[in-house]
Parts: sequence; structure tokens; C-alpha cells
Amino acid sequence: KVADFDYTDDLPDFTSKRPVRTPKKVEKKKKEKDDSAPDDEISFFDYQSDYDDENDFHIPNRMGFGTGAWGEPKLGFKEGKKLKKKEIKTGRYLAGDLQISYNSLVENGVTFIDTSESHGRSLTKKNLSAEHILGQCYEENAQAEPLITSTFANPWLHLLDGGGLRYGRRGLVKALEDSCDRLGAGVELYQVPAALYLGFPNALPDGLSQCLDKGLCNYVGVTNMGALRMKSMARKMDKRGASLTSNSFAFSLTNRKAWKSGLIKACKDQGVIPIAHTPLDGGFATCAYTMTNPSGGRPGGKFPYAQKKLEKWQPLTSTMEAVQSRVKTRLEKEGREQQQMMKDSRAQPPQINKDVTTTQIALNYVIAKGCVPIPGVKTVAQAEEVLGCLGWGLTDEEVRMLDSAADAAEKGLSI
Repeated sequence: KVADFDYTDDLPDFTSKRPVRTPKKVEKKKKEKDDSAPDDEISFFDYQSDYDDENDFHIPNRMGFGTGAWGEPKLGFKEGKKLKKKEIKTGRYLAGDLQISYNSLVENGVTFIDTSESHGRSLTKKNLSAEHILGQCYEENAQAEPLITSTFANPWLHLLDGGGLRYGRRGLVKALEDSCDRLGAGVELYQVPAALYLGFPNALPDGLSQCLDKGLCNYVGVTNMGALRMKSMARKMDKRGASLTSNSFAFSLTNRKAWKSGLIKACKDQGVIPIAHTPLDGGFATCAYTMTNPSGGRPGGKFPYAQKKLEKWQPLTSTMEAVQSRVKTRLEKEGREQQQMMKDSRAQPPQINKDVTTTQIALNYVIAKGCVPIPGVKTVAQAEEVLGCLGWGLTDEEVRMLDSAADAAEKGLSI
């Protein structure tokens, strides 16, 4: 449905009204209801609706989020329904916190979700792995229509973790079937890692093709593959009447190897969506960690990075703060101009965040470079941080400023 916003040419062309896909677990309950009842709809703005997508898989707002910490006790997850004050201060979180974060994101335009059978694996038997929790979130909010991506676990780490030996195309298909059972639904995109797999080189493309044929997923992709292996996999999928949709790898403002090596360009040339699975580089790319604030303001007073490293990257920290101030000023000016244009109109423009943070600068840098960032989210505050990235972007000059500062930091130069 096209939204008519005649007050400006800069707003997206449509408000997305997504159809409801019924999760398996709630299908019976739905059938018991009056079939004549209208379906609920969740509408949100897709500010990237006119983006020149690499292929026919469109990711709203070119933004997603990851579940790497979901169900992981070592990363702060706690079973149960209550937290003590001390636990809250130290960053512990519950499944209920994840549900609220999930609702906030998918209802406001961040519907692309990256998960894996390896996330929260230690709590699989208690139905508290990341896929189990994500499936529960999906069931509780059946009106939302997430685009779920699941990744096949590294087969050797899976073996060492007691998951058994996997080999051949059947091992791949069975893994996705198990993921779908935990999620309570099929997945939109299924990805396989670059790790050596028994039955290689044909087991992976054969298995992915079979996953598509069985309707377990709609698209297939890879993770951490270099340009040559990615192109080889794309050719193999093409021979099987399918296409390679995505390649997920490390990329951030403080780790630009994928850009410098030409991997991102190779993805674009191949019609493959480049996905950045560590867009904040463990938090370092946010520039929150500085020589004067080595703990990054986190509770506990731990210093995750050496002073020598923080000193080396000081040029980027200073530039990030300058870009932050510049973006705030620009967005405030644009907001005033928009209000002036709107003063005689009943229509209301979408509310765009103007209190920009360095984390949001780092994420929008990744988008500006052509990638889809999928930062990990485990709290409501982190979900709000991600949503604050929508509706605005960095100018070419701002991107150049950040690149120049990152170049200087990598070379140990001051600016």
C-alpha cells in the first residue's frame, strides 16, 4: 500500500503492511477462531524501500539483529522470570527481556533476524536455546512477520560439543529440519559456514538445493566465505537451478578487511547480499572505549582493551565524535525544515531519531558501505539503539571522514 506523503520527496514511497504467516504452534488455535475475522496487520516504515537490492530478497531498512547471546548463560542470560537488583546492574537478562526487545524491533521495521542452532546450545534440552526462544517470541507475536535466517553450525565444533558427526547432504537437511522444529516455523534464509564439510564439494550445494526443494527455506547463503569460494558456490547453486542469496562475514569501522579485499564489491557484482555479522566489532567500533574511559562505561570496571590499542585508535575516536555532532546538527536542521513544510498539513511525518549516538554512527557506516548490519541485541536499550539508526544515513563526506580517520589509526598516525 502506498502512503501519500506530498509534503516531501525524501520520504519512502510506502508503508509496509506485512501479511500474517501463521506459526505452526498456533495454527490450531487460529483455526478455532471465526474465519471471517480480519487479519491483524503491523505497519512500519521501510526507509530503504527503493534500495537497489542485490537480488529479489529485500531486507527492510537494510538492518537486522542477531541472537548470539540468546540463551547463553556466559553472556548474561538467566533462566526464570525474575532478576535481583545486582543482576540487573551487571547486565543479566531474561527470556522476557528478549521478547520485549523482539516486539519493539519487528514492529518498527527491523524484521531481519539472524540466529543459529549453535546459539544457546547448552540450554537446548531446556527449550531455552536461541532458536527455542525466538520461536516463542514468534508465537507470542503472531501478527509480526519476521524474516528469520538460521545458520548451520560449524560441523567440527558441533562434533566437539557432543552434537554428533554430520556429513553429506542429508546431514545438512536434517539440521535445518531440527532448526525449523525449534523455531516452530520455516526459515526465510539458510546459511552454511565456510568450514570444511564431509562430502565437500558437492554435499553443501546438494543439501542447500534439497532444503529449497523441500520448502524448508526460501533462500540460501553462506558465511565467512572469501570471494573465490563464494563465486564457486554461486556457480554450483546455479547449476542446480538455484541462486546464492547472501554472504555473512565480519565487517565494521574498525575491521574493514572485507572492504579493502574487495569482498563486498564481489558480493555486489555476484548479486549476493553482503551481511556484516560483527558490525560493532565487539563494541570497539562504537568508540565508547577510550584512553580516558577504558571500561566503556560498563559495570564492573573491566578494561577489555589495552591502553596501547586505545591510544592507536584515538584518531578515529575524535573523528567519530566530530561526525556525531555534525549528524545531529544536520538532522535537527532537516527536522525544522520539515516542520515548516508540514505546518499547514494534517499528515504527520515519521519520527526520526536526532539524538544520534556513536553506536548508531558505526552501524550506519556499515550500511553506507553496502552491507546489512546485524548487531546482537539482548536488551530493550540495545533494541532502541538499533531503531534509532532508521530514517537517516551518513553523507559521502561523513563516510570519507571516518575512513580517513580509520586509515590513520591503522597506520599509527595522528590527525
